Amino acid sequence: MEATGMIQDRNFVARIALDYWEGLKGLTTCPREIWFVYLVKILESLCYFSSTMMLMHFLTYEDGMNLSDVTAGTITGLYSASMSFFMLFSGFIADSLGIKKALIGGLVAALFGRIAITFFTNPFIVFPGLFMLSVAFAGLIPLLAASVKIYSTPKAQRYAFSWYYVVMNIGSLLAGLTLKPIRDFGTETMHFQVAGINLTVIPIQIVFLVSVLTTLVSFVIVIFFIRARVPELETEEAEVSEAKPKTATQEPPQPSPYGERKSPWQIMKEVVIEKRFWIFISFIFLLVLVKMIFQYNHFLYPLYMERINLGDWIGPLYSINPAIIILLVPVMTAITGRMNAFNVIVLGSFLSAGSVLIMGLGEGIVFIATYQVALSIGEAIWSPRLYDYTATIAPKGKEASYMAFSKMPMFFAKVAAGPATGLLLFHLCPEEGARNTQLMWVIVGLSTLVSPITLVLGKKWLDVEGRKRQAVTGGR
Repeated sequence: MEATGMIQDRNFVARIALDYWEGLKGLTTCPREIWFVYLVKILESLCYFSSTMMLMHFLTYEDGMNLSDVTAGTITGLYSASMSFFMLFSGFIADSLGIKKALIGGLVAALFGRIAITFFTNPFIVFPGLFMLSVAFAGLIPLLAASVKIYSTPKAQRYAFSWYYVVMNIGSLLAGLTLKPIRDFGTETMHFQVAGINLTVIPIQIVFLVSVLTTLVSFVIVIFFIRARVPELETEEAEVSEAKPKTATQEPPQPSPYGERKSPWQIMKEVVIEKRFWIFISFIFLLVLVKMIFQYNHFLYPLYMERINLGDWIGPLYSINPAIIILLVPVMTAITGRMNAFNVIVLGSFLSAGSVLIMGLGEGIVFIATYQVALSIGEAIWSPRLYDYTATIAPKGKEASYMAFSKMPMFFAKVAAGPATGLLLFHLCPEEGARNTQLMWVIVGLSTLVSPITLVLGKKWLDVEGRKRQAVTGGR
């Protein structure tokens, strides 16, 4: 029995290794655009995560916006929530315009927004700038995810999304590792003159300046290296022709769904009438509180670290999360790729949600590092499967719509997340006075555990994959 078990274990590991290798080889058969999409995702993630970590600091900074914790939290919440709100429409517009035009439009909006928060502290300029950034992110996040499906072959799709999640975290890792060096470099106010206009960058804005420069690089990549359309022979049809030679009786090829452009309104009507889409939305809605951990990690965590005198450790400890994700996501994809998606997501979300309770044990670096490790392992288990699942159920030509509209529930949670961050800081982690940071993190942890518990209670209706499997096997 023991020998049999060892053989089975070896076979399991060998199967995973083979599956992993085949997945990597599959990526090499994808159109070249997949690699440029990955590069833009790295750059955008670097901009997003570094700027987000500094946003609350900028809003409350004495030489910056100088807002109170509660006001800054409210502004942050509105900014974050509006991003999710605009995602409801960005996908329809993107599917109507086409990926390349939509990417260029998103980068234009991002550039204007980043310029506003980089060179100004006037609220009449900064707040519209944040509005432009929310519009940009609302378009770019689902657009880049949809691009992975469009520029990958069906055989390589699962690993294409796994590596998409990896490159996103490469950007996040770079944001964490470069945060302190960038802040150390920009300790003095900088003055620029562009087209006769005097521009000023205060130290806290140096991170935003890096994002402006990075956005310009993304522009060059999208304009010169990403095609608006990819010949079908480079994607699905190439695989079909290899696996199944044409015969005289074979049905003629169907026209590509990308050849017919529909209005955003037509696409929206087609999407919202599908029952499977609303089951998926319900499923995602119940994961909102777990996803909000990452909002707290961006907005609450940096100021918390500053106020417990661990400001120099913000970036290094934050980097634990993306570093583990980069290492574990491909492995977890291979291990869980053939498992029931619902069960995998529930397991990972329990681990991610429970990780926050570790912060309730104390303020030491050991507790914070352990929390980041546990959070990251859970994320590596469940988060990439959501991208793959969304892309799998999305009809051709509606990838961006599904990626965008699936973010809808996040809007409702983000409306409360910003003010909640401000209130938690004001009452339990103020800049001056008595603190009870352990209670603050316990409150966050217990609230996030509601998500996986509710998923378990609703499994009978939400586990579509499990129901299909049961129907095929007759309940055996």
